[in-house]
Amino acid sequence: MRQRRPLIFLALALTALLPFLIRVAWPFLTSFILASVLAIVMNPVRERLSRRTHRPWLAAFLTTFATVLVAGLTLAFAGFTITRELAAAYDALSQRSLEAGGWPALVTHTSDRAVDMLAKRLPLNKAAIRTELIDRMKSASGYLLNNIGAAVGGLTTVLITGLLVTVFLYFLLRYGDEWVGRLVGLAPIEPRVAASIMQAMKDSVIANVNGVFAAAVGQGLFLGLGFWFVGLRSPALWGAVGGLASIIPVIGTPLVWVPVVIAFLFLGSYWQAILLFLWGSLVVGSVDNVVRPLVVGAHGKQHPVLIALAAIGGVYAFGPLGIILGPLVVALAAALLKEINELLSPKPVARNAAPTSPK
Repeated sequence: MRQRRPLIFLALALTALLPFLIRVAWPFLTSFILASVLAIVMNPVRERLSRRTHRPWLAAFLTTFATVLVAGLTLAFAGFTITRELAAAYDALSQRSLEAGGWPALVTHTSDRAVDMLAKRLPLNKAAIRTELIDRMKSASGYLLNNIGAAVGGLTTVLITGLLVTVFLYFLLRYGDEWVGRLVGLAPIEPRVAASIMQAMKDSVIANVNGVFAAAVGQGLFLGLGFWFVGLRSPALWGAVGGLASIIPVIGTPLVWVPVVIAFLFLGSYWQAILLFLWGSLVVGSVDNVVRPLVVGAHGKQHPVLIALAAIGGVYAFGPLGIILGPLVVALAAALLKEINELLSPKPVARNAAPTSPK
């Protein structure tokens, strides 16, 4: 009784402070979740280095440094590639505009050719198609202009998030096991049950990361094949960039192939634009919906349809991180239901074996 009263008081005080703690930690939640995912994936590397160096802090530092270095080199490669190819595309469009008499003339000529082609195949007159096309172009231009400032601010946010992820990753690799052990010790459940739940969470995170990379490889290959078919320069390079872009939820590979479709339209290559649009939207866009649930479901022993629905619902509920948090919540719920079922199921009573009579 003496211990119960202070424990109840402290629990109530902690409950009262919980909303304020959530508000304080909320700006860092995205960085902490990303660092936690990376820590779970990279923890085996940290353990191997720790056994070899016999210095936990050095193992955590080397693992963090290697992770940040690989991510930085990958982003630098993607940025350099995009900048170089966009410069080449701009030079080609500039040459085309000079031949057409300037950018306004090029835009007018391109829109007129698109209107003529659509008017031959749609039961609409040219005036209606031209008006709709101009309105769409104006709305798209306004959207891009309004989001330039947001893009610059988003770059700053990405840099700050990357710095916070690096700091959190080191401390999670260094002290994560100890922190998890303390949290598990506070839970009024058996160590076996706690270990089973934690293992289910780790398996879910690793399975989702494997699914993300598998989908990136699949989409990159199919996108590179589509670029090669329409005759784009450096299709393998652009396919690799598209695979990296597929990691970004919601936007994904359209960030790469949609500008190429627009460039084909301005260059007058309408059939290439139509084929690439159909290939990107129907084929490349479907790879993620097929590969990711299969990989995650096979690793987590769950149905692929359930994983796909969990990822879609997670993105809707939590934003871009929901693609990992959605399946993680489902896996955690499944693990809890499994343990509850085992606790409620009657345990078989062991029968004492009858003593054998000596011969």
